[in-house]
Amino acid sequence: MGLGRRRFLALGVGSGVTALAGCFGGRSEGLSVDTLSVAGSPGEPVRVHPPGRVAVLDFFATWCAPCKPQMAHLRRVRERFDSNVFLLSITNERDRTAVRSFWRKYDGTWPVALDPELRVAERYGVHRLPTLLVVGPDGSERWRHVGLASEERIATEIERALG
Repeated sequence: MGLGRRRFLALGVGSGVTALAGCFGGRSEGLSVDTLSVAGSPGEPVRVHPPGRVAVLDFFATWCAPCKPQMAHLRRVRERFDSNVFLLSITNERDRTAVRSFWRKYDGTWPVALDPELRVAERYGVHRLPTLLVVGPDGSERWRHVGLASEERIATEIERALG
């Protein structure tokens, strides 16, 4: 188990009350994260949740087995909802080369962000990978799924959040 995995697992034990804030619909005003310059990712800081938009936050890792097939589901969901939904994948890994390689191999076409200090993971109370969140236009968490989620289930939850 690499340092990244140990550190991520330790987060689950040590985050306590801070992590619970994400479970109860708290907001993330102004929270930004650095993205890599690769495929559809801009290589500049982006807001985790752009105000007034539905966002899908995908917490993943390159070493996570279910994260690999999840990429295809997310790509099809992105194509389906195009500009109506903001999609952001977030990893706690520091190895930019490994993340870029994963992104190319699995055809990522949206922003991929690095969160090595676990600021975003802590904010949203994420302890396991993969975890998907759908965040409503008001910043409240509308849906959370841990593990591999089907394209249809993700789309259904996005449609609910869009109202």
